[in-house]
Amino acid sequence: MRGNAIVVTGTDTDVGKTVFAAGLAGALGAHYWKPVQAGLDPSSDAASVALLSGLPPERILPEAYRLTTPCSPHRAAEID
Repeated sequence: MRGNAIVVTGTDTDVGKTVFAAGLAGALGAHYWKPVQAGLDPSSDAASVALLSGLPPERILPEAYRLTTPCSPHRAAEID
């Protein structure tokens, strides 16, 4: 059986997408998945969500694509 999906999106960096997604996933007891991570920072979004949401590690799914350049995913894919 497939579950529902909620997509959190925003128009810029540092607008609160990660914090909102962490709160939402934690409140719903859901899984968290960010399909593309552009910019490999030790304090990744997944690490922040794990800390803020209180979700167990198995509910934080790994990114499908990890790009090294810290910019928009489509541009990072071109550069990387």
